[in-house]
Amino acid sequence: MKKSQLKVLFGMMIAIMVLSSCDDEEQAVIENEDSITQKEPETEAEAEPEPELELTTFNVTITNVVNYLDAKVFNTPHNASEPGPIPDAGCFYSIDFKAVPGTKLSFATMSVVSNDWFFAPIAEGISLFEDGYPVTGDVTSKVYLWDVGVEEEDPSTRTSEPGGAEAGDPDDDDTVRIVETDVSSSIKVVLYYDEMTGYFTLKIKNISGADNDDNPIVITPGIVVLHAQDNALFTKGEADRGLGLAKIAIQGNPGPLYEWFTATCDTGAPLRLSSSFTVLAPGVAYAFDGEKDPVFEEGKAADPASGLEQIAEDGNNGIMFDYITNDLMLPAVKSNETMPIGPGGSLTFTIDVPVGYKLGYNTMFVFSNDWFIAHANSGYDLFNGNGSPKSGIEATEETYLFDAGTEVDQPVGMGMDQAPFQSGPNTGADDDDTLIRRVSEIDDVQFGKGQISSAPGAVGYGDLRGGYNLVKVTVEAN
Repeated sequence: MKKSQLKVLFGMMIAIMVLSSCDDEEQAVIENEDSITQKEPETEAEAEPEPELELTTFNVTITNVVNYLDAKVFNTPHNASEPGPIPDAGCFYSIDFKAVPGTKLSFATMSVVSNDWFFAPIAEGISLFEDGYPVTGDVTSKVYLWDVGVEEEDPSTRTSEPGGAEAGDPDDDDTVRIVETDVSSSIKVVLYYDEMTGYFTLKIKNISGADNDDNPIVITPGIVVLHAQDNALFTKGEADRGLGLAKIAIQGNPGPLYEWFTATCDTGAPLRLSSSFTVLAPGVAYAFDGEKDPVFEEGKAADPASGLEQIAEDGNNGIMFDYITNDLMLPAVKSNETMPIGPGGSLTFTIDVPVGYKLGYNTMFVFSNDWFIAHANSGYDLFNGNGSPKSGIEATEETYLFDAGTEVDQPVGMGMDQAPFQSGPNTGADDDDTLIRRVSEIDDVQFGKGQISSAPGAVGYGDLRGGYNLVKVTVEAN
């Protein structure tokens, strides 16, 4: 065989070997891929995610119910030695009281020559501060003559007549309504303010007198109420509430209404008067499935990572929200409101919660150094034993005022290291007692009511244990 033929034959053999080798490798790859493909279902089964938890949506509302802040009876005319009415023109009642910005004034005194008329400010009350400055001077234009709507007007059964306070017929119109809007010919009402003491003086003067045949006026002992929301004594166009205003309008007796406002429980804690005027900072609501609230624990120091110090001292809810969602990996939401809310306003939250979880929440008591309002450490059970969601206001009963233990306390609403007045965040001195604890006593320097005690630190309005009467918590399942 020639050399050239051998070369060709040798080349063909090499080519066949290479092709054969490629076929083997391709087959191996195919077989390997088949092997992998056959094993994939097992791998996918191992990586299957856990089934999603069943969620229920809840709307949570924390309402600032601060309203009645103080009540005082006036019954003794200026320079008189005994209580009584004022029949003479030029004589007056003088009442001293303390108040802070945000406070409104209402009072009621009977117009004796009537069946059930009384003098009182406009229904929303008189604002005692405007742009932060105390209101002083003649405020008579904000005072009306009202009909309490209990007795029919009849000169023969007026209170000024013998036995008249007991003899009137029921009024066909039982609503509280305006009789006169200009009372300047009958009485004069003036406010004074002492910058040194922070006290107001209210003077209610009889201008006309009982001897004026055209407009005989006698005014009686009455009540002063300091409040934060409108309609403290009555609502125009609605029936009298039956709490004692009619006793003033018919008999000149402020006692029953004063007792209603200042009622206390057996321990002396107020049932209706709020301890303080305050606003609430934007808050956080969250859910957890453990025995105790994982964000804070009463009797222990605040966890620096939890954001409790920031929310309790400065109203900053961002750090706590991040801690709950990122570190604890639990459901949490910030309040829809991003600014502090005052009396009558609410913080609202919408949160999706797995069945069986509990509710926690946190908001700052703003006129403090490091106080916060939260549910007890056990958390609020959002679900009944059968798994059905709860709705109602019962969470209010276990809502308390806590001291975070991170900053020294100053008088409520008066501390220069408190959020509304401080130069910057985190400016107060450290608290020697670093443990989180209930606030069991408040010294009311805002209104001069003195020491208010609530051993459990209860803040819910209407709590039969009495307390600070600051909030109502409402939970509604969607």
